[in-house]
Amino acid sequence: MSHDLNDQRPHDHVTHNYEAMNRAIDTEVDRRVEISELYHFEGRSRRTLMIMHIATSLSVVAVAVAVIFWLYQPANNPAYKPSDTSAFDRSTSDALKVISAQESTNSNDQTFIDTSFTVFHRTLISTGEYVVTGKTYAPSDLSHPQEQYCYLEKAQSSAGLSGEPLAAFEEHQFMLETDDLELIGFARKYCQFTQ
Repeated sequence: MSHDLNDQRPHDHVTHNYEAMNRAIDTEVDRRVEISELYHFEGRSRRTLMIMHIATSLSVVAVAVAVIFWLYQPANNPAYKPSDTSAFDRSTSDALKVISAQESTNSNDQTFIDTSFTVFHRTLISTGEYVVTGKTYAPSDLSHPQEQYCYLEKAQSSAGLSGEPLAAFEEHQFMLETDDLELIGFARKYCQFTQ
């Protein structure tokens, strides 16, 4: 069939509108881009959360190690720093001078009497027991004790008072008399030795 150029019949003209389909495709592409970004964000978020958990765990372990080291350090460290008891010692010395003057004996009895004074400092601790520091003074030197020792005075029992030795202070050195860590802590904290 030949197509005649002079054919004057109306032509059918068809146009297609794909705008709605293009919008649907764009919407689907946008949705997939958002989902992809969400997966990337969740991955980063999980890694960040994991790093935060690891850092927190390491911090807790470090604090625990530091506390354990701190608790066991006094047992390994022989250094002792006695509390400042100079005010107690002055008043003790003054009181002992008064007592010493009253205790003076005549020269005949002097050879048979050996006088010394023991002063006890008692400190009530949280367990309800007392840490007792004993200081023995000679009448010839009432300013500095001859002997110093410290013990834990247990609560009264039917057998009377009982004491657990803690420490002594001899020749300008703090000397522990127990291996129990709790008692060592009491000795370091509550014994009131004079240097």
